Amino acid sequence: MTTRFLMACAAIGAATGVLLIPTNFAAFSVSASVPLAYAPMVGLWIIGPVVALAVLRRPGSAVLTTFIAGVISIPTPAGPSAVVTCLMVGTAIELGFLVTRYRVWAPWLFHLTAAVFTVLYALSAYAAFDISTMPAWAQVVFFALMLGSQAAFTALGLVVARRLEATGVARGIAPRRTVPEA
Repeated sequence: MTTRFLMACAAIGAATGVLLIPTNFAAFSVSASVPLAYAPMVGLWIIGPVVALAVLRRPGSAVLTTFIAGVISIPTPAGPSAVVTCLMVGTAIELGFLVTRYRVWAPWLFHLTAAVFTVLYALSAYAAFDISTMPAWAQVVFFALMLGSQAAFTALGLVVARRLEATGVARGIAPRRTVPEA
C-alpha cells in the first residue's frame, strides 16, 4: 500500500462519511416508523465503496474507504455501529471483485455485487422492520425502492469514478488497464 493509495481511500472515505452523517440522522428518524421512506436511502451507503473500487482498482480499497466513512459517521444516531455497518457494505461490495480475483472491473459486476448485497440486506430489513405486516403492495414497493436506490447510487458512483479518473487523481495508484472493460 502506498501513501497515495491510503490518501485516496481517506479522501473518498471522508467524502462518503460526510454524506452519511445527514443520511444516518434521516434513516434513524424514519426507518422504524416509515420503512418505505427509508428504503430509497440504502443506496447512499454503496456510493463510497463503488467509487473507491472503480477509481483505485485495488484490493481492500472498498473496505478501507468504508471504515473511514464509518468512523466519520460515529457522531450520528448510529454511533459506533456506523463503523460496523459501513464495513459490512464495503466488504460485501468488495466480495464480487475478490471472486474475480480483481481482474474484472466492468460496470455489470459493480451492479451485480451491489444488487446481491441489497437483496440480502432487504431480507434482513424485511424482518427487522416487520414488513410482513404491511399490505402486499407495500412489501413490493419496499423491495423495489431498495433495489432502485442501489441501482441508481451504483450508477452514480460509477459516474463519479469516471469523472475522478478523467481528472487524473488515480494516476500512479490504479493499475493500468490491460484488457478492455465489457
